[in-house]
Amino acid sequence: MVKWIHVIPSGTSVLCNFERIKSSIASALGVIGWCRACSEDPIQDVALRSARPGDRVFDALLNFISEDPEVASAELNALLKFVSLNSHVPPSEVGVLIYSSDTGIGYLCASVIHEYLGREGYHLLQIKPIRIPWLGRSEEVFDDALSNLLDLVVRKIIEWSKKGTPVYINATSGYKAETQFLVLAAAIAGARTAYYIHETFKDVVELPLPLLTLDSRLVRAIKEITARAATSRDEIDEILKEKGLELAELEKDRKLIKNLKPRKWLIKLIKEVINTK
Repeated sequence: MVKWIHVIPSGTSVLCNFERIKSSIASALGVIGWCRACSEDPIQDVALRSARPGDRVFDALLNFISEDPEVASAELNALLKFVSLNSHVPPSEVGVLIYSSDTGIGYLCASVIHEYLGREGYHLLQIKPIRIPWLGRSEEVFDDALSNLLDLVVRKIIEWSKKGTPVYINATSGYKAETQFLVLAAAIAGARTAYYIHETFKDVVELPLPLLTLDSRLVRAIKEITARAATSRDEIDEILKEKGLELAELEKDRKLIKNLKPRKWLIKLIKEVINTK
């Protein structure tokens, strides 16, 4: 029986720390610089092929984590400190959901952490880590990435929260903007707490999540804009003004409307989170 659930965005700390601490082994394996590779680097495909037990790189990273997980992985450093402080034991009753960017290196790191936690007896909520399409790719597909994050992760937080299972967000790693978005969306979806390792005093910090929701006026306006397929500035402006909202503010300040269209992730958030609460 799962009593607690931890959602863990995976970054590349495992590879970066491996290169720094095990530099000779990293050099022999040819992984020096992998953790700094851009999303279009061909090395991403090589890393993706390495994301399986039995691969030399994968096994070396897994051994590295096993030696000292809190030093090897920022994600595990936060998770293991948090579950110890809050008595989330035994591991078999702690559910973990790990997701990665849409890059080979991100997925490799997530897969190694996933394998380690499984071997330590944690309850893996997915057979493999979730790879979020378009996450970490480029600014052009940023909205699509956030929409996919809502689909593949936040929707599950809603389901678990409705069943009364407390959900915690490990906000230590992953892309900063996307992780901040996850924390806000998760708060709306019913998650209990976010936590991370504070960069100054190097200890776990809890961020209690208040009960958040979107402005009901905004929800009604976006639904109407979408239903009417409104595309002209005058029509959108009229709909918003009827709800007491200003188009200029939503465009320039809050960035909720872009090119006279509600952001894709906002539409998804309203549909998948607000409408199901």
